[in-house]
Amino acid sequence: MGKETKSLSSKIVFLITIVTLVSILLIFNLFEKINKEAFFNVETEKAKLVLNTVEPLIALNIYLNLNNKIDQLTKQLVSNPNILAIKVLSGDTVINESKSEDFDRNIDDSFVVEDIIYQPNSKKEIGKLILTYSNKNYNELIDRYTSLLIKVLLLFGIVFLVFSLYVKKLLSPLRQIARLLRSYSPDKNIKIPFDNQNNEIGFISSALNNMQDRITEYSKQQQNINKYLEEKVDEKTQELRRQLYTNALTGLPNRRSLLHDISHYDNSALLIINIDDFKEVNDFFGHAVGDNILISFSKKLADIILQEKDITLIHLSGDEFALFFQRKPSKNEFIQFAHELIENIEKIIFHHETNELSLRVTVGATYQAQEALEKADIALKSAKKQKKDFLLYDETLNVEQQYRNNMEWTKKLNWAIENNKIISFFQPIFDNKTNIIVSAECLIRLIDKDDNIITPYHFLLIAKKSKLYSKLTKIMIQKSCQYFQYLDCDFSINLSVEDVLDENIVEYISYNIKKYDVGKKIVFELLETEGIENYEEVSSFINEMKSLGCRIAIDDFGSGYSNFEYLLQLNIDYIKIDGSLIKNLDKDKNAQIVVETIVNFAKKLDIIVIAEYVHNEAIHEKVKELNIDRSQGFLLAEPQETIIL
Repeated sequence: MGKETKSLSSKIVFLITIVTLVSILLIFNLFEKINKEAFFNVETEKAKLVLNTVEPLIALNIYLNLNNKIDQLTKQLVSNPNILAIKVLSGDTVINESKSEDFDRNIDDSFVVEDIIYQPNSKKEIGKLILTYSNKNYNELIDRYTSLLIKVLLLFGIVFLVFSLYVKKLLSPLRQIARLLRSYSPDKNIKIPFDNQNNEIGFISSALNNMQDRITEYSKQQQNINKYLEEKVDEKTQELRRQLYTNALTGLPNRRSLLHDISHYDNSALLIINIDDFKEVNDFFGHAVGDNILISFSKKLADIILQEKDITLIHLSGDEFALFFQRKPSKNEFIQFAHELIENIEKIIFHHETNELSLRVTVGATYQAQEALEKADIALKSAKKQKKDFLLYDETLNVEQQYRNNMEWTKKLNWAIENNKIISFFQPIFDNKTNIIVSAECLIRLIDKDDNIITPYHFLLIAKKSKLYSKLTKIMIQKSCQYFQYLDCDFSINLSVEDVLDENIVEYISYNIKKYDVGKKIVFELLETEGIENYEEVSSFINEMKSLGCRIAIDDFGSGYSNFEYLLQLNIDYIKIDGSLIKNLDKDKNAQIVVETIVNFAKKLDIIVIAEYVHNEAIHEKVKELNIDRSQGFLLAEPQETIIL
């Protein structure tokens, strides 16, 4: 049998003892401190009373120059056993000092009080009295009081001890009841004593005996219920298992189900299907419509693979689905299946009210069973990064190659910076009413060792990773400002939020604007795709640039979840609508609706709207029809080294 725990009564006695001791100590210390201070104050007042009594006499004697009288008076004072010494000063001169016979013996157990001597009938100070007073009476009072206090507290402690022992005795039956209850079980009744006592212990014992009878009866009923509950638990377990392995929205197997299947099939393959930009559907039409489209999409996928017995359709999450091949086909058949799947999906039309929606997808795949989900996901991310609709996982094209590619481009960037091979190209922006060039966007280009002109698509991300991005920004600012110094044309420079938040870059911008006097010409294009979340810092930058005469544009507006709050909170002059909305504007009704909304909103705020990616005449005409102010694109002019006005 294990070690018994302390009884409740022992704990109560122990607690009472501790509380009593602490209380006694606190009371003793508190009263000791208070009374010591009180007794000391009494003695101090007695000493001051002596000084107040003799001060007028001594003042009169000093005034009448009766030093012998002063001497008689001080000697008479020191005859008092409580007065050890008295000193009379006139100015800084001691004119009389008397000490008692016990002065040297009691000097360590004394205190000093002082009083000023005033000239009779005047407030003029003529001297000082210093009285050395004995602590003898004080110490005697303290000793008598302490002795009395200790006796009272001891009596107090004894009373509490007796009380605690009495409590322990009262509670001892509970200890016995607890020992008996330890061996209790529904199959074995025990007799609790003390049930004949006419007190709380008796009531408890009687209640426990009655409770045992009821528990025994309930136990028999419970045995019959347990079987029923076990059956219900089995049913619920199966239901929870189905929920655990099923997507709540579409009812398809979920990620857990896929991981389970992957672990049980050694000769498998996997496709992950991601719906491109599905967030825009949710943002524009609402999540309820988005959910309905996902349900419809899952049914369309199920129809596509209806005849395929060894393929399982999985809803991984949100806008991501998967096809799991329990037995993989040949590699060529697998790739062909993926391409045909993408074509079939992009032919599907979804309807919402009067709107027709089509979806584009990106597919990542793996032909390897081991770590299939991770590898297919890597392939999907790589496909999105490379802007491909399908990519099959290949270890030879993984991280190592990306690392080598990054190193190579970092070398090219450093060489280009050192050799002045970072240059500006300029793409004109035209007024849609006059067809006249009204400004030009400055675009960065890199000239490599073979004199090839490289666009930023190849090196801008590497520049950010290698911490060369700020150098490129400074080069573009300096060269653009210098080029337009004497041209009668506005020009714009792209800035990231990272640039705007960099104090060094902002200072460099201000310096070049003043140096080349281009404040009235320059427009800064802030990238909406990066998310302008630091309103206070961005607003501060805009205000600083506005004070120099500059203007501000939001670039790539509409490329993601465009926040119209930017236009309300920030002092914007231009909106550049992203090419993703413009490139199919003549055919895409949804794009037309979004663009028309942006234009109407901007017009009400007196913001000029610019369309990017105007690459054919039909789009140009639609841009004009939608009342967009300006256009930019390959139809009108490609980026060039010089701008001809």
